[in-house]
Amino acid sequence: MLPGLRRLLQAPASACLLLMLLALPPAAPSCPMLCTCYSSPPTVSCQANNFSSVPLSLPPSTQRLFLQNNLIRTLRPGTFGPNLLTLWLFSNNLSTIYPGTFRHLQALEELDLGDNRHLRSLEPDTFQGLERLQSLHLYRCQLSSLPGNIFRGLVSLQYLYLQENSLLHLQVRKKRVSLLCSWKMDALKMDGITVIVIYCYDY
Repeated sequence: MLPGLRRLLQAPASACLLLMLLALPPAAPSCPMLCTCYSSPPTVSCQANNFSSVPLSLPPSTQRLFLQNNLIRTLRPGTFGPNLLTLWLFSNNLSTIYPGTFRHLQALEELDLGDNRHLRSLEPDTFQGLERLQSLHLYRCQLSSLPGNIFRGLVSLQYLYLQENSLLHLQVRKKRVSLLCSWKMDALKMDGITVIVIYCYDY
């Protein structure tokens, strides 16, 4: 330690100031630029700001993250904090979701990836680890097929939105059905999951 710094710390006033600084609670994570943050519940709202990627330095305590109506193209592992309950990414430019992006989001209950017109395919393990996911939105994308086991492990899933895609068949858990708009159906029950499939395929 430098002699000058030692003398400062030995002075009574400096010692008191140092103790006060050490006693202060750690600073709260800052809100990303152009976003709005709320404390209860911990929410970060970054919609409609022309983001081309997910903002950096998201508060790790975030439970609700709203990123809709941006220009985000790619999602990678390590982007999102583990406390998320709600994640909205609809109306972006998503084309690629790397395997493992959502794997550690074990508390996630709602995931909205709808209205991403460049999202044409998904990997089989895209949703691996989302055991508490209740609602999954994949409407109005360009999906023509889905891997047969893509929904494996989604034991809490109740609502699956697939309208306005080009899917001909769908397999959820152990059931496989044909999806034809001529059925005039609004919803289909599959293993206790409500699957919204109207306008899934146009001749």
